[in-house]
Amino acid sequence: MVIPREAVTNKQSTNSNLLKLYKEQLSLTEIQAQVLLGTILGDGSLKISSSKKAARLQVCHSFSSKDYVLWKRRIFGEWVLTEPKYYKVNNSLIFRTISHSLIYKYMKLFYLNNKIKIIPENIASLLKSNLSLAVWFMDDGNGYLNHNAYRISTYAFGLKGNTLLQYCLKRNFDLNVKLVRDKKGLQLYIPIKDGSASRFRKIIEPHILPSMRYKIENHSPVETLAIKDLDS
Repeated sequence: MVIPREAVTNKQSTNSNLLKLYKEQLSLTEIQAQVLLGTILGDGSLKISSSKKAARLQVCHSFSSKDYVLWKRRIFGEWVLTEPKYYKVNNSLIFRTISHSLIYKYMKLFYLNNKIKIIPENIASLLKSNLSLAVWFMDDGNGYLNHNAYRISTYAFGLKGNTLLQYCLKRNFDLNVKLVRDKKGLQLYIPIKDGSASRFRKIIEPHILPSMRYKIENHSPVETLAIKDLDS
């Protein structure tokens, strides 16, 4: 018997056997898995369940990115039992998936002690999808006109994590990525030099939502200048 989402969206069934049966019938589609990966690399966070055997994804973006939040909500479909909620304190929209063992598998990869987000050693075997790359960029990237490159904010991942990502992007997408340090730490820069910025845009552009195109258009690189070396 297939249990419809509507059957488990009321408070009375939240902790019932019906919800347990509903979870058992869930699986991640290829698209959902790709968006999940890009979201984890970006602004998404995973929350451990009380049982320590499942986890849920939390998506949080500013209200100005409402269309993007609603797009993710539609992507995850049956994995989300409530609509995004508005939080006035930080002007954000948030939704969460249900807790599930399939999401916990990602938590074991991307979190140290279920608390600190990291980049796993095998990231090059995971990040292969153009869609995942585009979602990661929509979450944490932008065109950085001052330094003539696309930039992805990766401060939290340190030297090791950034080096793993740098290797992954070269191996899987043929992108020459520069590690640039500023007062906050390291970030990934995809410079115009050798055509990497153009190649990157070609890879992600088909997946960029109209409301997020400002990240590749309004501040896109001018491909006549070389990136400044901020390490010097």
